[in-house]
Amino acid sequence: MGKTVGTLQLLIGCCKTTSESDGRQNDTDDISELPAPPPHELKQYGYKELAAATGYFSGDCLLGEGGFGQVYEATLDGEKVAIKKLKIIKLENKLEESEFLTCVNHPNIVKMIGLCKEGSNRVLVLEFVPNKTLTYHLHDEKNKTLDWPTRMKIALESANGLLYLHQDCKIIDRDMKADNILLDNNFNAKVADFSLSNFFSDTDKVSHITSLFRGTNGYADPEYGNIQKISDKLDVYSFGVILLELITGRKPCSDHGDTTIVKWVRYYRMHR
Repeated sequence: MGKTVGTLQLLIGCCKTTSESDGRQNDTDDISELPAPPPHELKQYGYKELAAATGYFSGDCLLGEGGFGQVYEATLDGEKVAIKKLKIIKLENKLEESEFLTCVNHPNIVKMIGLCKEGSNRVLVLEFVPNKTLTYHLHDEKNKTLDWPTRMKIALESANGLLYLHQDCKIIDRDMKADNILLDNNFNAKVADFSLSNFFSDTDKVSHITSLFRGTNGYADPEYGNIQKISDKLDVYSFGVILLELITGRKPCSDHGDTTIVKWVRYYRMHR
């Protein structure tokens, strides 16, 4: 864990601009020094209430689907929220979801507002992040609007969120990708869709991991593809792919799936 934390801290340092390294101030200064908010109390919701708020999980309210569940737009208590209906539930968890989620609280992590745990149902009520995903702003042909300072800001804030998950929560994201970095209207980055539904005992000093890799093609470290052993290093590799996306504007995989951004960069370095 120590080496991986050091790697993430190095990546955070690499995201700083020349003016920061010279000691001059800019908008991204001191972001890595922001303290994480204290644990907060999660509101308990009934399953029927959340179902009704989403039109009974209607496709009309569907925002997207990640590795751990479907996400729906809804309004609760007069505020717009995102409601995630988890796919996989492990009732033998050694740590209650409510206790654990209360501790996940950071400005660069999508905030948990409440949850439902009735029978086998597990539904999360999350902060609504309005400005779509990093993928949308990097690769949608009509919305390539990210200037260089904004890209640096997103890189730094995403790294801070991932470092918090690793260092403070002992969580391995398992599916770090541009689709799971959400942006608010000020382009503040928030990491979403990390592994909330699987908790396991300590393995190599990392508490919440699984033996199966849920990584996305292009972001997944190929060295782990066959052995299926999960490590926090997987998240660091995936975050490195995100950095390459931010720097080059290329997709993690070509449209035909015949090459990845990592292979392209290696080829470029050899033949430049």
